[in-house]
Amino acid sequence: MQDAIILGGGISGLTTAYLAQQRGSDISVVEKSTHAGGPIRSSSEDGYLYEKGPNSLLLPDPWVESFIEELGLSDQLQETNPIADKRYIVKRGRPVAVPSSPLQTIFTPLFSLRGKLGFLLEPFREKISERDARTETVASFVQRRMGKDFLDYAIDPFVSGVYAGDPHQLILKHAFPLMRGFERDGGSIIRGAIKHKKKQKREGTAYKKRSISFKEGLGILPKTIARKLGNRLWLNSEVVAVDRIDDTWQVTWKRDGENFKGLAKKLIVCLPSHAIKRIAWSKAIADPLEASPKLTYPPVHSLALGFRRDQIQHSLDGFGVLVPSQETPTILGALFSSSLYEGRAPEEHCLLTVMVGGVRHPELAALVPDKLLEIALHDLRPLIGLEGEPTFYRCSSWPHAIPQYTKEFGPWKETLRGLEEEFPGLHFGGNCIDGIAMGASILSGKRLADLL
Repeated sequence: MQDAIILGGGISGLTTAYLAQQRGSDISVVEKSTHAGGPIRSSSEDGYLYEKGPNSLLLPDPWVESFIEELGLSDQLQETNPIADKRYIVKRGRPVAVPSSPLQTIFTPLFSLRGKLGFLLEPFREKISERDARTETVASFVQRRMGKDFLDYAIDPFVSGVYAGDPHQLILKHAFPLMRGFERDGGSIIRGAIKHKKKQKREGTAYKKRSISFKEGLGILPKTIARKLGNRLWLNSEVVAVDRIDDTWQVTWKRDGENFKGLAKKLIVCLPSHAIKRIAWSKAIADPLEASPKLTYPPVHSLALGFRRDQIQHSLDGFGVLVPSQETPTILGALFSSSLYEGRAPEEHCLLTVMVGGVRHPELAALVPDKLLEIALHDLRPLIGLEGEPTFYRCSSWPHAIPQYTKEFGPWKETLRGLEEEFPGLHFGGNCIDGIAMGASILSGKRLADLL
């Protein structure tokens, strides 16, 4: 009998497994895909290094940084290029740099005079009750505290870039709990942020978050962990059934047409919500899961586009450009990938990563790559002064990309927590419950490993 069986070989499951293995636990990881790491995949072709899924890792705290060092990847670490410190938002068909200081906010063309006044008056607005805050959407919160301008030309594109979602549907306390905490603890976003920083400084927990990648791309992270797990990682293996036998968990999975069984004291589940629901659980677990709400996972296409540098007039001096829903372009945005990190494109060339689909345009899910390319080029030409055709093109499609923390998320999370209380040894993690960011998923794995 093993100490634990882990369902799901994404970054949360891999992190859990690695830490457990380092502490002497006997574990197995069962993953349906032929690849470990879920959507975290990098590919190198024709001199271009592109990401099929996430494009950077925002380090959330010092532990994740030490985890990377422990894995032996410190020499692979890449800091974001200083020239990529700008963020652009489309306003009236052209990219406008996002203000990075209160003074820039006053003069930016992104917001009207009324919108700027709304930003300046934010500290003086009253907060709402905890009861009302439970179901408040991101859009309602931002419009209430800062006004419609800030919602339309700051938060709306930001939410689209992070969640591929809609701020009118996401619940603030789940999607952006830190923002909710600022108002709760400080009475406003600005006062709460200042109070939070002072507390961190006082407690010695201040940490400057920063985006990083690796010389071989983000995919080197799950590849490294998978290599260290060896034969404890079962790829191309689909879970058939999970049974509770006394105080033991029995998992049956299938690989290459053959069934395998494993017994463990604990069961760690790091799967998407729709995959959790598909498993043949025992009735006592299956019934609550069946009754729980379904989380939405919008489809997203990631287009890697290479160009000669002289084909683009824009300086590409930033992280990328995001498109508000009020603007006409169909794409969600474009990352200036070769500006972000070195080694992403051949000399005198550049690499862009264009995101298409999401909650905003789910109807684009079925389009073939050539049609998606047409949409991307049509939108990019006026935005960045693009001429000609790409020298490189690859399309990565994710039919179920990012879980949406909408009104269904609260009841879903309560269902999982209830099952954990009712069935000792059962634990859930990953982005269907612990946050969608890559850093949050790694920390989810740490949390789970600490329970073993």
